[in-house]
Amino acid sequence: MRQLFAYTIVLCIAICTSCQDDGITFENEQRNPQDTDTWFSEYDTSGSVGGHYYVDLGLSVLWSTSNIGASNPLMSGSYFAWGEIAPKDSYTWETYTFSDKDDNLLKYNYDKKYSKDGLVDSIYTLKPEDDAAVQNWGQGWRMPTATEFEELRNLCTWEWVNNAGMNYYKVTGPNNKSIIFPACGCIKDRERIMFALNGCMWSSSVSINIPQHGYELTQYATGYWIGSADRFYGEPIRPVINAQDIVKPSKN
Repeated sequence: MRQLFAYTIVLCIAICTSCQDDGITFENEQRNPQDTDTWFSEYDTSGSVGGHYYVDLGLSVLWSTSNIGASNPLMSGSYFAWGEIAPKDSYTWETYTFSDKDDNLLKYNYDKKYSKDGLVDSIYTLKPEDDAAVQNWGQGWRMPTATEFEELRNLCTWEWVNNAGMNYYKVTGPNNKSIIFPACGCIKDRERIMFALNGCMWSSSVSINIPQHGYELTQYATGYWIGSADRFYGEPIRPVINAQDIVKPSKN
């Protein structure tokens, strides 16, 4: 199923406005969209679970059409530190759930160098209780792994689109169905950085090179790749669901 929507940008910045009310500001105010701008974009849907639409791109998992906290595919939605399940006012090591005042990691750590008293748990993937998609959407939804991001990167066609002065990637799967990733930047402390210039989204996987980092999908006009960032950064989340986890309605 392909849907066509047209949203005035005043609706699309609703999430951004709520962030600014919390004290979060844009790095470059002039990049904010104007109220008179309108976006038109087609997007695919294959079904819905718990009120959230997904697309079958012909890959190993089904991808949601929107980020957590977004009411349409072009909105940034909510921002989360890696492993945290709710947005907050400030994103720093000091406010990060899984670090102490000395920046030691308290969970998801395999390197004694980053731990207190040499204690590690060697857990490389977020547990359900720390997965923002599980906790906010439930019903089979979860955060994608770094491997699932790699599949998306390697098997899909990526097109950088500028629409009414805003940027996003249109990602088309092997079966010719597409999803949209808006260029929503990230948040450090209270500052939203690179908004409208790049996009980044958390995976559920901790970096195998440094446990202080989580793997992320990073997108610029010049390219897209699987990178990593300090776990305290605020980034959007695009949930996925396995086909076998979708409960089909009973015919009775």
